[in-house]
Amino acid sequence: MTTSIRKLFLNYLSQLTAIIEKVPEELFSDTLHEGMFSLEMNAQIAANFLLRGYCPLVGGEVVSYELSAPGKNASLRLMHEVQIQLEKLPDTEELDDSQLISDTAGFTEISLPQSSYVFRYIVPNYMFHMSMVYAIARKAGVPLSKGDFDGLHSYPVGFSFID
Repeated sequence: MTTSIRKLFLNYLSQLTAIIEKVPEELFSDTLHEGMFSLEMNAQIAANFLLRGYCPLVGGEVVSYELSAPGKNASLRLMHEVQIQLEKLPDTEELDDSQLISDTAGFTEISLPQSSYVFRYIVPNYMFHMSMVYAIARKAGVPLSKGDFDGLHSYPVGFSFID
């Protein structure tokens, strides 16, 4: 892989932050369905998955952050703390599959080569929780598009494939 994994994760974090910035304060405690995590908790989990994935790659202890309070400002502060932490860590462009990383996936203990750990475990889990943030916000009518999710797509205001 010739792309910096740290830069990739910082880009993911930037897109999550951009979505959070567009979400009104009153939606941060909303869930997609009863018994599911709230928007703000999904944002926290997503951001922490980036650290959970990157710290072991560079031999660092996994660091995670908790919301200091409910709401938008606390979520944005948490994104900033994760960004600062990622930026402090050394850069790596290589994954060493001779090195296994162990973690817990739900109630399952896993031990995966670095590339599988990043691309089969960390990235899908990050995307799942980021998707929940997006889905909760969209369900409540926040005007987001695929461009907010990936930072690449662009659509005119009001565009719809459905209409």
